[in-house]
Amino acid sequence: MDRNILVLSNISKSYRQGSEYITIFDNFNLTVDKGEFISIVGPSGSGKTTLLNLVGLIDSIDQGEILLNAKIISNQNSNEKSEVRRNNFGFIYQNYNLFDNFSAIENITLPLILRGEAKDVAFEKADELMNIFDVSHRKSHFPNSLSGGEQQRVAIARALINKPKIVIADEPTGNLDYENSVNVFKYLIDYIESEKMTLIMATHNQEWANKSDRRIDLS
Repeated sequence: MDRNILVLSNISKSYRQGSEYITIFDNFNLTVDKGEFISIVGPSGSGKTTLLNLVGLIDSIDQGEILLNAKIISNQNSNEKSEVRRNNFGFIYQNYNLFDNFSAIENITLPLILRGEAKDVAFEKADELMNIFDVSHRKSHFPNSLSGGEQQRVAIARALINKPKIVIADEPTGNLDYENSVNVFKYLIDYIESEKMTLIMATHNQEWANKSDRRIDLS
């Protein structure tokens, strides 16, 4: 059985800057195995976030192919890509990206509600995750009354509630102090491993990168 869950084959990506094109990737290749934890490291501007956006179909490649479970997903239309994202990916951002007017538990249920899940079922699943991530005592609080570490744990729970096959994390502890960073990272890794999910994480944190199964250094 094929262990590969994700394949990037000879992908290229450039951005226009004024009258010039800046090449970010040129015939870049990457194969990711099921359940693998890959860290993407490199200086600012090296293409870490661009790579995550290409993998998650948020941005489009110029050339090459991206395959998920041996099926090409990079040539699909926007609606098809949205469905692929909804059914296969979970996204965690440095800035949490929580909705200010929604309570913690409402933020977590959103992916399930948008997928058409019954509200009581969505809240039950969110409640389970909040217990796992130790934020159940904050379920009715709004983001502006949560600490940075609590906001990120809520954001992670939201990313994981759909049981995604691949979790894409862009500097998930970048805005946290060291103690909260260690705490959040442990919650994330423990859950990813228990559910045998694949994690692709961009980070400046060498300590976290060194804990990955494989690190990709961009220059």
